[in-house]
Amino acid sequence: MITFEQLSERKETIIEDIRKVEETIANLDAQRSQLQANLYALQGATQQIDYFLEMKEEKTNE
Repeated sequence: MITFEQLSERKETIIEDIRKVEETIANLDAQRSQLQANLYALQGATQQIDYFLEMKEEKTNE
């Protein structure tokens, strides 16, 4: 038969597992935000290069 102590220990284990999963999710959210910022920066850099390429092409055609 399962005892009260065994149930209490199991509950504590589960609570600790929940805490670890929540912490992992929070870390992943932070990582996702950083990756999203990096993506925006790279997209901005691409737009800037496209602009410079257009300027160079216009000067070449003059």
